[in-house]
Amino acid sequence: MEFYSLINCMDGRVQLPVIRYLQDRLDVKFVDVITEAGPNLILAEQRDTTLLDSIFSRISISIENHGSEGIAVVGHHDCAGNPAPKEMQISHIRQAVGFLRRHYPEMEIIGLWVDDNWKVNEVV
Repeated sequence: MEFYSLINCMDGRVQLPVIRYLQDRLDVKFVDVITEAGPNLILAEQRDTTLLDSIFSRISISIENHGSEGIAVVGHHDCAGNPAPKEMQISHIRQAVGFLRRHYPEMEIIGLWVDDNWKVNEVV
């Protein structure tokens, strides 16, 4: 697999662990990173259409120009953009994955949780 799209938090602590996870787990060469503060909450709530349009625009570039074969959405411990507890954040990840699957039914879409040890866990 050449490219994978990643909707990740802007928090620098989670960037490399998630990129490395995708490269190892899915044998991905390149990861197109789309960052927002608390993206799992943004996608779960679907309230901010400006942010949603921006995320969709960047996903489209990744798919159309790079041939991205999947999308991962991330939530993480100690998130400033989504300070909800772990259980609620995992619920947001699941809702976000469902939302993305409705928009991109042909794409593989996974949800990832980064714990307090910065270990990446697949939750969807």
